[in-house]
Amino acid sequence: IRVQYWEGASTFGNSPARYDTGEAAAVLSQLAGAPVRLQYMRWDEHGWDNYAPAMLSDVRGSVDGAGNLTAIDYTVFGIPSMSMSSDAVMQNCGIPYLPAGPGSADGINSGSQYTLPSWRVTAKSLPLENTYFKTSAMRAPHCPQTSFATEQLVDELAYAAQVDPVTFRLRNVQSAQVNDGFGQWGDVLEAVAELAGWEPRPAGSRISRETPAAGRGVAIGGFAGSQAAVVAEIEVSRKTGRILPLHLYVAQVSGLAVYLPGIENQLEGNLIMGASRALHEEVAFNRQRSLALDWVSYPILRFRDAPKVSTRIVQRKDLAPTGSGEPANVPVPAAIANAFFDATGVRIRTAPMTPGRVRAALAAAG
Repeated sequence: IRVQYWEGASTFGNSPARYDTGEAAAVLSQLAGAPVRLQYMRWDEHGWDNYAPAMLSDVRGSVDGAGNLTAIDYTVFGIPSMSMSSDAVMQNCGIPYLPAGPGSADGINSGSQYTLPSWRVTAKSLPLENTYFKTSAMRAPHCPQTSFATEQLVDELAYAAQVDPVTFRLRNVQSAQVNDGFGQWGDVLEAVAELAGWEPRPAGSRISRETPAAGRGVAIGGFAGSQAAVVAEIEVSRKTGRILPLHLYVAQVSGLAVYLPGIENQLEGNLIMGASRALHEEVAFNRQRSLALDWVSYPILRFRDAPKVSTRIVQRKDLAPTGSGEPANVPVPAAIANAFFDATGVRIRTAPMTPGRVRAALAAAG
C-alpha cells in the first residue's frame, strides 16, 4: 500500500484528519476487483459530513440592587455526541453507528466566567431519529452556542441594572485562579474596551428608528484554557433584516504567548469564522438527508460583507501557554446579538441571525 497526501482547502467538508476516502476506495476496489479512483464532489463532502451539534439553552439569572450578579441557572438541551469514527463508509458497509453518548454541557461559558453565589448547570439529551445527524467537533465545540445564551443573559441583567455592559462585567467577572494565574477575564475586558475605544453607557440607550441602525456589543468567552473578549460594531437594516458587521475587536489571554504572528492570524480567522457562523451558516434537512449540499444552500460570509478586524494579545508571562486556535470564536455570536439589542432594543435568541429571523424578531417586538 502506497499513501500520498495533498493538503486540502481547509476543513469545509470532511476534515483532512478524518477523511474516509481511503477506506471507501479500498472497499470499492475490492468490490470491483480492480484499482479505482474515488473523488468526492462538493455535494458528497457536504451531504455526508459531520455536523456541529445543535443546542437549545434555557437560562435564568438575577442581579441585586447594587448591580452584582447573584445567580445563573443554565440548562442545555443537546444532541447526543456521536463518535467521529462512525463514518459514511462504515454506514454503507452495514456497520452501525457507535452508540450515541449523552448531550454535552459547556462548563466554561455557562457562568464560570463570573463570581456567583449561586450557579447551576444542567445538561439534557434530545433523542434523535436514527441518530440523525452525526455530530462532531466544530471550532470550540459547544462553546459559541453556550456563550450566545449566557452572555445575552448577562447583558440583559446589565440592562436591568442600567449599567454599562463592560463596567457590569468588570464588576462581576471571575478573578479566581485560572491556570495558576489571576484576573485573565478582567485583562481581556479592559484590553478590548481600550482597543475598541469603548465609551461607557447602558446598552440600548441610543436606539434610532433610522435604517440602518448602528449598535455595539460586548461578550466574553473561552476555550482551551484561554480567555477572550470581543466587541462588535454593526449596522442593522430594519427593512431587509440584514445585520452587517462593521468592525470586530478581540483581546485574548493565551498565557505566555510565544508565537505572536501565529496567534494574531488565529484571532483574525476566529473573528471572521465566528461572524460567518453567527449570521449565515445553517444546515437545512428533512427526514432523509441534509439539504445543505453546496455554498448556496449552506452560505458562508462573503468578502463584501467581511468586517474589519482588530486584535490584541494580552501577554501573561506568569502563566503557562494555552490554546489560540479556537477561543476567540466563542464570544463573537453573543457580541453581535448584544450589538443588535443596542441598535434596536430587541433581543434575538436564535442563530444564525439571518435576515428572516431579524425581521421576525423586530415584527414580534412591534
